[in-house]
Amino acid sequence: MATSPIQFIIPDLLSTFPWPRRLSEHYLQVKSESAAWVDSYPLFNEELLRPVQHNDPALLAAHTTPREKDIVRLQSDLLIILLAMDEVSDEGGSELNTQIREIVMDAFRNPYNERPGGEHQLGEMTRDFWIRALDRLPPGAFSIPRFIDTFDAYANAIVTKAKDKVERRHRTFEEYLSIRRSTIGLLPCFIISESMLNIPDDVYNHSRMVALRELAMVLIIIANDLFSYAKEKARDEGSAVHNAVEIVMVEKDLDIQGAVKELERYIAGVMAEFLDNAANLPTWGEEMDGKTKAYVDGLAQWIRGNDCWSFETTRYFGKEGLEIQKTRVMKIPAGFSSESP
Repeated sequence: MATSPIQFIIPDLLSTFPWPRRLSEHYLQVKSESAAWVDSYPLFNEELLRPVQHNDPALLAAHTTPREKDIVRLQSDLLIILLAMDEVSDEGGSELNTQIREIVMDAFRNPYNERPGGEHQLGEMTRDFWIRALDRLPPGAFSIPRFIDTFDAYANAIVTKAKDKVERRHRTFEEYLSIRRSTIGLLPCFIISESMLNIPDDVYNHSRMVALRELAMVLIIIANDLFSYAKEKARDEGSAVHNAVEIVMVEKDLDIQGAVKELERYIAGVMAEFLDNAANLPTWGEEMDGKTKAYVDGLAQWIRGNDCWSFETTRYFGKEGLEIQKTRVMKIPAGFSSESP
């Protein structure tokens, strides 16, 4: 007798979120330009190109950064670099990951130097992206060192992520969130979104501004883990050990639906904190208050846009995304236990 697939329900985490869906009018043009850019690098063979096409980074950029066309394009290309690094980290050992990190970070720190012949193509891709970004920013922009620092943290963290998957290491929920805030690569993306605001360090590093970034990342991380869990579990490649659903199942001895409900309760608290911090920022004067409002709107757009993109692309749900968005029913193929691992 055939075994039925495991089903669980994913909650609508943003049912009361006050920021609506927005899609940049530049989406299709950016998609075409980013695709041509990818095609110009031999790094992307057919196997590596497939996840880029399925993920549609231009769609995520258009949902989360619905601003000037060149900013949307930079965001799309950055997402491609992040995706390529993530794919390489999943396939390579610690030596390759360390090498890629050194190449990429050197390209960020020395963008006007020609890249050495024969090195990994991510070096030249990064250099090209960063030169275009620097051309868009005023000299001495606050976002320049912020971007380099946050990307360096991301590059370091994906080495840890790859090692965890190989070793099938289960971290605690708080340990996982600490690492995941770097491995998800959101901080560099946030900086591209807000780069033209040029918010000074004293405002950017205010406790409520820091909290808003941290909370936005957690909201996106948990959503991504809920959406990706069935796919990761079905692949059985160790990916699910780097997923909040699996971690909560282990930590609290729950089945899948129990872990999902636990995460739903957790996210409700995170959402309340985000809205409280957004509503209670201090005032820095009319001009700066306008910039901080735009900054908060940008973070909120990432939260909403990531949710929309998750169902509109094929990354998590194949061609069933819009249907699953309505029904909220997820399925894992037969052969996996719904009990905690």
